[in-house]
Amino acid sequence: MKKLFEIKSDCLGIVDRIKAIDGDYFIMRNLDTNKFELHHSGQKKGSYCLTLPFDCLDERSVFYVLKTRVQNSDEIFKEIDSYNQKLEKANIKNVLNNFKEKLYES
Repeated sequence: MKKLFEIKSDCLGIVDRIKAIDGDYFIMRNLDTNKFELHHSGQKKGSYCLTLPFDCLDERSVFYVLKTRVQNSDEIFKEIDSYNQKLEKANIKNVLNNFKEKLYES
């Protein structure tokens, strides 16, 4: 069972800035993982949205929440596709270079 503690405020006003993005957002501290989690009270099957990848609540958390919103999913998918294409090109180049090296070694 998860041990969660709601963060209602913080000295930098990060919780308030995240609530300004969507009033149904709230921040929980998972005491088992020692991580901050974003939750949304309007979701039907549980409130969990994501785990923030930072050790503390700061401005990065606000930008991360903004970036990962459903409204930005098209842009996120484009970034993922672009990154995957670069990886694929690099892997093909690597395979060809390894093949050429093996061919010339023989």
